[in-house]
Amino acid sequence: MSARPVLVVLLGLAASLPGCSTNVGDECTASAECGPGRFCDRASRGGYCTVSPCSPNSCPDNSVCVRFENDQTFCMALCSAQDDCRDGYDCVEDDGAPVAYCRQANAH
Repeated sequence: MSARPVLVVLLGLAASLPGCSTNVGDECTASAECGPGRFCDRASRGGYCTVSPCSPNSCPDNSVCVRFENDQTFCMALCSAQDDCRDGYDCVEDDGAPVAYCRQANAH
């Protein structure tokens, strides 16, 4: 067996292991880190795995579609308290979403 098929099999197994998937709101430096159908918004502090555009009820689990001032929509991580958000992000409620979500601090 050549090295290439073994590498493909190993990469496939690694991707299916628990804990290897990313969630909306996770840090990233490249879209490949965010998983299928997601991209890394590098304009956000530390990168932000998200989906855009989105529509209501179209985001992955534990995220919500938010319409921002510029009329763009992004899936954002849900939160119920500040501790649910990573450093540099605030748990906010605003007119852009029906529930609280993690938004970059000082980006209001």
